[in-house]
Amino acid sequence: MKKLLVLGMLALAGLAMAQPKVFKGTEPGRAGGAYRVTSISDPRTWNPFVARETSSTDIIALFLPYLTTYDPYTQAPEGRLAKSWEVRNNGLTVIFKLREGAKWSDGQAIDADDVIFSATVHADQRVNSNSRSSFILDGQPIKWTKVDQFTVRADFPKPYAPALIQGWYIVPEHIFGPAYRAGVQQLQALWNLDTPPAQVVSGGPFKLDSYVKGERVVLVRNPNYWGVDERNNPVAYLERYTVQIVPDLNAQLARFLAGEADTFSAANADQVAQVLERIRANRLRAEIFPNVDVTLGTNFIVFNWNHKDPFKENLFRQVKFRRAMAHLMDKKSMIEVALGGLGQPQWSPISIPNKAFFTDDVAKFEFSPQKAVQLLAELGFRTKNRDGWLVNAQGKVLEFNLVTNQGNNVRERIAQIFRDEARKVGVKVEYRPIDFNELVRQLTTPAADGTREFDAILIGLTGGIEPAFFRNVWQLNGSLHAWNQGVGGKNPAKVEAFEVLIDTLMTRGATTLDQAQRRQIYVQFQKVVAENLPLIYTVAPAYNPARLTRLGGMFPKEQINSITGQAPYIETIFAKE
Repeated sequence: MKKLLVLGMLALAGLAMAQPKVFKGTEPGRAGGAYRVTSISDPRTWNPFVARETSSTDIIALFLPYLTTYDPYTQAPEGRLAKSWEVRNNGLTVIFKLREGAKWSDGQAIDADDVIFSATVHADQRVNSNSRSSFILDGQPIKWTKVDQFTVRADFPKPYAPALIQGWYIVPEHIFGPAYRAGVQQLQALWNLDTPPAQVVSGGPFKLDSYVKGERVVLVRNPNYWGVDERNNPVAYLERYTVQIVPDLNAQLARFLAGEADTFSAANADQVAQVLERIRANRLRAEIFPNVDVTLGTNFIVFNWNHKDPFKENLFRQVKFRRAMAHLMDKKSMIEVALGGLGQPQWSPISIPNKAFFTDDVAKFEFSPQKAVQLLAELGFRTKNRDGWLVNAQGKVLEFNLVTNQGNNVRERIAQIFRDEARKVGVKVEYRPIDFNELVRQLTTPAADGTREFDAILIGLTGGIEPAFFRNVWQLNGSLHAWNQGVGGKNPAKVEAFEVLIDTLMTRGATTLDQAQRRQIYVQFQKVVAENLPLIYTVAPAYNPARLTRLGGMFPKEQINSITGQAPYIETIFAKE
């Protein structure tokens, strides 16, 4: 990524973009047709203030607007609802001009009141939005104010490197405002899965049409959308966008091979081979790009530091225990067996494709059962009982449950490999897959006393090119501070010294403008995480995207990457037939 952040952003100050928003596709498109994708899980909500999981946010992103994002061609800041901006006060103030004429699907104008209201709710600690970290800098709020109906102002308490990337969801104030004023619980109850789709107001390219649990979510083009192509034709081109709920990766592959899904990301070499075989036999009009990149994101095992069992809580908080578990992570076998050789070991909390910040120069607790046994002995687990399980001096068995999301065959195999290696040295790991939404609930919803019910979870996080946007994971009060979760957006009751250091580094990284200095901060952050292992990373699969040839508006092979994906915009994808 180029040195673009605030230094590059300031050069863009004052540039005006035409109204409505112009989306530059890869080729001229045409209106009509459908786009079909698969999801491993049902969504949990349509409410952006409640959503924590991609099964929900991937759909919400299709019908709610945001101010700015990255240009998919250059990675420079790009306006969405904001048509232009002006940077003042040495970068501490940004004035965003909104697109006049933009409307919600119910016909009401999208204006500054919606933006300011949404910012207020995202920042509210009681709501505990997943985006809350984007509104707090070093404990101080970013102040959002209305200038006029189509102008908003953001005042930052400190310099903020990604100040021009404001990708949080904007909601209609006329829908959410009355509920918020009636109480946070009323707001959080809005737009649940029982809400009739017609009542979910859209400001994005699509709007909800129908939802059948366990089967599909259907969205249709939003006629009030404020986007056009370079020929001034309305976008999105697609008439319909269907998310098929297929809770198994192999079943998702079967849908793609049958021509019933338009895109697919092969999880391993076997799936790549099946797609290639079908294409070469002229039984599938498609193309696939094996190993074109490394996937953007991370997969890891997280242990519950807020366990109701004091023994397990204390055990999981021991860095020697976590390092022992890391030494039982046979990443070579995980890559060979689960990924068919198409993947890399993951050691860092920053995704491998994020070259601007990623470093491989971190502590690596390589696969070594012998070192694991030594560390566990130092923790008091020196002997085995008659069943072959390690026990301490009091006869307490070293055991825990491990869960991952059912149907994700890659994660299931990785979990099984880890379980088997742990059992070989006497660690009793009981593994079982569970429903993804239940997995997320257990991870993100502590009880009133701060405890959570799981032992260990194998899960993943989506990646991105801006580490400051992952403060909700790494800062102490983050909504996804997965290993040591606070209640209601507050810090955990008991924290470790390295967590405080990580919190500090994440603040420094977000508030430092010099790119070289930022990199050094995030390199140190990666080193601290790798040494202390709050998350124990597994492997990074290769990015193996595939698509039916009926789709237009897609990137050619040389432009495909895991950061942007197969197409620059959903707005400019179209059906050729």
